[in-house]
Amino acid sequence: MPNISAIYSSLSGLQAQRRVMDVTAHNVANATTPGYHRQRAELQAAGARMGAGIFAGVGRQFGVNVVGTTRSFDELLEARSVREEGARSAARLTTSVLDHTEGIFAEPSDTGIATQLQAFWGAWTDVANNPSGLATRTALLQAADTLANSLHRTAADLQSLQDTAAARVVTLSKDANGVAAEIAVINQQIVGAPEAALDLMDQRDLLVTKLSALTGAVSRPAGNGQIDVYIGGRAIVSGPLSFDLDGTGGTLRWAVDNMVVNAPSGEASALAATITPVTGIVPRYLAALDDIANTIVTQVNAVHFAGYDQAGVTGRNFFDPALTTAATISLSVDVAGLPMNVAAGAPVFPGPVAPGALDGEQARAMSLVADGLLGPDTKFQALISSLAVESRAAMRRSDIQEQVADATRKEADSVGAVSIDEEMAQLTAAQRAFEASARVLSAVDEMLSTLIHSTGVVGR
Repeated sequence: MPNISAIYSSLSGLQAQRRVMDVTAHNVANATTPGYHRQRAELQAAGARMGAGIFAGVGRQFGVNVVGTTRSFDELLEARSVREEGARSAARLTTSVLDHTEGIFAEPSDTGIATQLQAFWGAWTDVANNPSGLATRTALLQAADTLANSLHRTAADLQSLQDTAAARVVTLSKDANGVAAEIAVINQQIVGAPEAALDLMDQRDLLVTKLSALTGAVSRPAGNGQIDVYIGGRAIVSGPLSFDLDGTGGTLRWAVDNMVVNAPSGEASALAATITPVTGIVPRYLAALDDIANTIVTQVNAVHFAGYDQAGVTGRNFFDPALTTAATISLSVDVAGLPMNVAAGAPVFPGPVAPGALDGEQARAMSLVADGLLGPDTKFQALISSLAVESRAAMRRSDIQEQVADATRKEADSVGAVSIDEEMAQLTAAQRAFEASARVLSAVDEMLSTLIHSTGVVGR
């Protein structure tokens, strides 16, 4: 009598290969799904687990078992890719901020501050050459007013960039809270629906990458297939729980205790580096611009205060000494709209009488301010040079980080990405195995049919 266990062996083969084809079809369908990792049906010979068989006897089993479905996933490569993605996000945003800052200063250009400074000093030279002419003095006041307006506009643009970055922190906190909440929900679903765990894990990994791009977050395995997610060593997701962030005021904080979030990378890190008082990108260049405005006010006023106007009056300020920032610099009430009050004449020490109210020498002395090593022109050139160097360095770092992030992503995908050619080969093998199992089942059926219908009838 044929061994009836062959029926169960063939049946298990049919069921196993059907499972393989189901998983293969799932892989092919998700070949272009972001974050998807290819899956494999894991098969094991039934004899690997010894036990009593109904027909096969004790200690021997035949056929194949599907012991589970696994996904092709390298935890170390994936973790590295997530970290590099956070660093890429930070590098991109830093480069963008510096590009915007360079665009605000727009140097060199015909309308930039450097050009306005040259026009301002040139107007003083014109006054020195024609100290009695009201037209040259009026042109000087217009050049000074244009320079002040350029400083106002630049300071306002920098402040607007800072305000935009601060508003982005608020948006970022809301985005991060939403992503963290989704991760916590998936953690719950993985425990409650183990049959869908692999696809849920892929969705969760994609969310972790997104959260890393926002805040530099990293994940760590927890029990029951769940994960915990940390930002700067503090959990934003712990199993089924998530903890909110708050970006009010431009500083990313933990909502529960108002502690500052120590984001190691991601957009949060770049935004902090953009708007942090004193050390941030925008505050540094705004402070440098304020220093230039203060230098203009103090140094020009020092020379002008000692000079004599057309009426021989001295002791007048050219710029308002109380307004010394780039956002506030303005002509003083002594000269605003009063070109005859511009002090172009040089004093004769020890004085007090100066014979040269219209000699133009004091206006000519303004060239010392323009050419001084600590003058506004020198400081502005240093600001622009520093900005150019910092911007180029950030661009190089961003380019390098792009390559590193792409390489690590490619390396991780080499383990988990779906290969259509490989899946087609797997599908063909499963199809042939299915057909073979079906053929074995047909052969056993024929043998049993012969045994049942033919035994005992020979010779009748």
